[in-house]
Formats: sequence, C-alpha cells, structure tokens
Amino acid sequence: MSLRSQILALIAIPLIALAGIGGFKAYNDWGRYQAAQITQAETQESITLLEVVHYLQVERGLSAVYLSSGGESAGADLDSTRGKADAAKNMVPISAADTLKHLNSLTALRQSVSALELKPAQMGAQYSKIIANILKDVSVQLLHQKNADLAQLSSGLVSLAYAKEAAGQQRAAGAGGFGNGSFNLKLYRWYTRTGAVEKQLLDIAGLALTQMLPGLEIRQGLAPTGLPGIREQVLEAGPGAPAPAYTSRDWFDRATRWVSSLHDVNKIVSTAMITMAQQEAQDARNALILTLAAVSVSLITSAVIGLRLITAFTKQFSALQSDLDKLSRKEFDFEPAYLESKTEVGKLSRAMEQTRAALAEAEDALANIEASRKADRGAVVGKLDDHLARLSNRDLECTIDEAFPEEYEELRQSFNRTVSTLKETIEQVISATGSIHNGATEISTASDDLSNRTESQAATLEETAAALEELTASVKSSAEGARNVETTMEEARQEAESSGKIVRKAVAAMTEIEQSSAKISQIISVIDDIAFQTNLLALNAGVEAARAGEAGKGFAVVASEVRALAQRSADAATEIKTLIGDSSKQVSQGVDLVGETGEALTSIVDRVNNISELVSNIAEGAAEQSTGLSEINTGVSQLDQVTQQNAAMVEQATAAGHMLHTDASKLADLMGRFNIAGVAVSAGNRAPAAAPAAPSAHGDDMDFDAAVPMPAQAANAKWDDF
Repeated sequence: MSLRSQILALIAIPLIALAGIGGFKAYNDWGRYQAAQITQAETQESITLLEVVHYLQVERGLSAVYLSSGGESAGADLDSTRGKADAAKNMVPISAADTLKHLNSLTALRQSVSALELKPAQMGAQYSKIIANILKDVSVQLLHQKNADLAQLSSGLVSLAYAKEAAGQQRAAGAGGFGNGSFNLKLYRWYTRTGAVEKQLLDIAGLALTQMLPGLEIRQGLAPTGLPGIREQVLEAGPGAPAPAYTSRDWFDRATRWVSSLHDVNKIVSTAMITMAQQEAQDARNALILTLAAVSVSLITSAVIGLRLITAFTKQFSALQSDLDKLSRKEFDFEPAYLESKTEVGKLSRAMEQTRAALAEAEDALANIEASRKADRGAVVGKLDDHLARLSNRDLECTIDEAFPEEYEELRQSFNRTVSTLKETIEQVISATGSIHNGATEISTASDDLSNRTESQAATLEETAAALEELTASVKSSAEGARNVETTMEEARQEAESSGKIVRKAVAAMTEIEQSSAKISQIISVIDDIAFQTNLLALNAGVEAARAGEAGKGFAVVASEVRALAQRSADAATEIKTLIGDSSKQVSQGVDLVGETGEALTSIVDRVNNISELVSNIAEGAAEQSTGLSEINTGVSQLDQVTQQNAAMVEQATAAGHMLHTDASKLADLMGRFNIAGVAVSAGNRAPAAAPAAPSAHGDDMDFDAAVPMPAQAANAKWDDF
C-alpha cells in the first residue's frame, strides 16, 4: 500500500466516521422532528374530539331537562347545542375517522329523544356510552407521548376530561331528580357516584397539571355556581326524599356554568400542549438543521484540507522521485528541489544533495579503479584464451606458469587445478579403455551364444506346453467319461434296487396267494364234508321214505335228487381241492423262484455298488490328474512366457553388448587423440581381446570367468550357469 494511499485512508477514515456519526445524529433528529409533528397532529386531533365531547355532554344535559319536562322546556337550547356538536364533529380531521364511528348511533338517539321515547336514565346511558368510547380513544392517543412533559400534560388533560364527563353526568342526574321533585334510588346513586368520581379525578388532574402550569386553578369556577351547597343538601335529603327547592332548569344552568368552567380549563391545558408540541417540533427542526450544517461544514473543511495535503504531498514527492530516478541513472549534474524548504521534504532534499555529492565522488573513484582493472583483465583474459585454445586442441600440458595479478591469481590456480584433474581423469580413462573394450567383446560374444540357446530353450518349452495341453485335454476327456460311467452305474444300481423291491413285493404277493390257496382248500374240505353229510342225510331220508311206503315215494324222489346233488358237490369239491393242491405247489415253486430272483438282484445291487465305488474312485483320480495336468500346463505356459521374456531380454542384452563394444572402440579412439606428457596415445595401444573360452561342462553354457579375466576372479565371483 503506497504512502499516498495511506494518507488518503488516514483522511478518509475520520471523514467516514464523522459522516456516520453525523448521519446517525441527523437521523435521530429527523425522527424526533417527525415524532414532534405527529404529536402535534395527534394533540390537535384529540382537542377537536374533546370539543365534540363537550357539546355532547351539554346535549346530554339538555336532553335530560327536555325529557323530564315532557318536551316543554329546553327544546330550543337542545336544537342549538346539537348544531354546535355537529359543527365540532365536522372540524375533526379525517385521520380520526375510526373514532367518529362511535357517533353513528347519535342520529337515532336524537330522534328517540325528540319523540320522548326514552327515559332520562336510558338516554343518559346511551349518551354516556358514546362519550366514553370517544374519551377512551382520545386517552389512548394522548397517553402514548414520547415527550415526558407532554405525557404529563396529557395525563392531566385526560383526567380533567373524565372529571368533566363525571360533572356532565351529575348534571344530567340532577336535572332528572330536580325535574321529578325527588331522587329515586337509581338517580341518587348516579348523582352521588358521579360527584365522587369528579372529585377524585380533579385531584389527580391537579397533581399532574399544577407542576407544568403553576398558576392554574382547576376548581376556581366551582364556588360561584353554588353547587357545593346544593350537593350537600341532596346528600342530606337522601334517596326518595323531596328534592331541595331548585328547579331543573336552575340546577342545569348552575351545573352548566361549572362544566363550562372545566371546559375553559381544558382549553388552557390544550393550548399549553399545542404550544409545547410546536416548540418540540421547532427544537427538533433546529437540532436537525444544526446537525446537518455542522456535519456538512466539518466534512467540507476536512475534505478541502485533505485534498490540499494530498496535492502538496503528490507534488513534492513527485519531485523527490524524479531526483531519485536521476540518481539511479547515475546522473549527478542536478540540484534537488525544495533545498530551501523548512519542511520534512526539505530535509530529505538536503540529505539527497549530500548523497548526490558523495555518489559523484565515488563514481569518479570507481572509474579510475575500473580503468586499472580493465588493463589487468585484458592481460589475464589473453593468457587464459591462449591456454584454453591449447586445451580445446586436446593438449593437457597447458598449465599456466606465469603469475597473475593478485585478484586474478586464484583464477590461474583454479585453471591449473582443472587441467591437472582433467589430465588425471583422462589417464585413468585411457588405462581403463582397454579393459572395457575386451570386456565388451566377451560380453557381446557370450550374449550371442546365450541368445541362441535361449531361443532353442523357448522353442522346446513351447512344444512341451503344446504336448501338455493335448495330454490335459485327453485326461480331462477321460475324467468326463469316468463321470458319465459313474452316473450310468448309479442309475443301474438304482434300477437294480428298484427291481429288488419289486421282487420282494412279488414274493410277499405269492406268499399271500399260497396262504389264500390253503384257506380255499380248507373251505373245499368243509364243503366236501357238508356234501358227505348231505349224502348221508339223503340216504337216511330214502330209507325212511321206503319204510313209509306209498306215502314216502315223493319224499324218496326228493331224497334221491338231494343225494345226487350232494354227490356232484362232493365230486366238484374233490376236483377243486385237487386243482388247488396243484396250484399251491406251483405257487410254492414260484415263491421259491422269486425269492432266488430277489437274492440274485440283491447280489447284483451289491456288485453294482462296488463297481460304482470303483468307477467313482477312477473318476476322482482322473479329475485329480486333470487338475494336476492343468496346473502343470499353467506352470509350463508361465515358464514359456518367462522364457520368451528372457529371450527378448537376452536379445536386448546382446544388442547392448554390441553397442558397448562399439562405444568402447570409439572411446579408445577419442582418448588416443589427447596429448599427455608430450606423447599421443593411439588406439593401437589397447590390449588385445581375449579369445572366448571353451564351453563348460553343461555343453551349451559359457564360462565367463575363463572368457573375461576380471579382478573379481580373485574372490571366486562367478556367474551361475543359465
């Protein structure tokens, strides 16, 4: 952040703070002024409403006189008062429209009074309700003042208005009582209650108003009316007793003078409130104008001073910057601005002048020193140029023996050390070039041989992998066939077991048939016995019939027929028994054969189970062989891939070996071009390459320890046979 910006900020921050404070004060003053204007308008509005209340109170009293006299008295005064009340209503501002809604029932009430349709008490209650609603709105409006003095006056004015309302109600109650010649209990209570309320409210109003208006006498107009004495007489007489000797009109006039006196006090207080509200508004307006003027003057003054300060600062520091730019360009033939100024800028200018003079002297001294250095530098550079040219021609015997000036002596020594270091390095490189060339040759030869053998091994592994893959497929097919045989044997075993169950059921059925045949044979034997007995009975019957003579001939014929039937039954039973005997023998033989068949099937099931177990074992073995061959096949495939990768790497190593051999030859040629100790080292000084060693005991491996005679042989560090 520049100094100019800092000064601007230093000026702007107080100005902004001043503007903020002034704006806040002006905003408060404006709010106070607006509040004072509102207070003035509300006070004026409340006073006009109180004027309406006054005429309604008078109208209520005259209506009581009018109703009490049966319409014979106060008719003209009532009409005049109604006109004044309407005129006061028209003076109320439009902003009090909500309060004026309480007067909507006034027209109907007046018509009822004019028609003598209401009693004084009913009329008074309706008028009092209208007046109470208006006074309530006025009280709410007046008692919400923000100014403390206005609030106190408003409190006194409200109390005075309610006291005046109580006096008006007592006026109406008295007019009714005096008009009737006595106060009934209801009128008496109304009369006494309103009098007590009036006294209490006047005391409260006096406490609030006498502090703000010391010379104000609220009860000044009460004594001349004679009301205190009349009130005492009514109180002493009590309810139902004859009223004091006053007419309704006389009482009304006296009470009206008292109410008018309170109305005059009301006007005095209202005038004081309006004056105070106007003064408050004027004070707020003056404070607002004063605040705006003070803030404006302060802002303008501060802004003018700040602008002048910034202008002077910019002008003077621009001149200083121009002079400093000249110093930076080593222009010393000028005189700084503001040398005679007594300000801080003048002090800076005088300090700059001293600096300018010192820099001018230093510049001259530096010019002389630079000329001397330039001459020394030329000699040193020429010497270095000559020896660097020799060095660029690969002459390493180019050290500088002549001493340089003191400040360049270190440069000469550094050059000599560099040449010596380079010479030693080149000598070591030359001595190592032969070994590198021989090693590169042997590595190249060995890499070629290794590449050939790796390619052959990769081809063999590829063929082995293919054969293993075919073997794996064959074993897998055998395993699947064994699984199919196992499934078929399982189905045969299940069918044999099912046949065994059927045979067992057949044996059981044949056994039951044999048992049934035995039972049938027994039944036939019984039938044969019955036939034999029947034959005997028929024979006996024939004998008895013969004895009977002619009388038994018919019975003899029947007995003969029965005997014949019994004989045929016996013969049939014998034949059936013979057949059943033969059938039983055949069934017995069938049972034996079926039993033997069941035993044979059981034996077949057992053998099938054994065969199924053997086939399952064969299938499991074939599956395990298939799995093992698959794993072997996978391993061989991976080994084939690794071998292929090794072959590729060997080819890369072979190429790298050939490249190393070529680079070693080039390096030897390059080293041979350097001149060391006056002798040129040529490529012919390289050591001859060693012949490749014979193959190792493995037949196709290369013994690198024999092929490359490296220092590591002393430590028995050999390569593993690949």
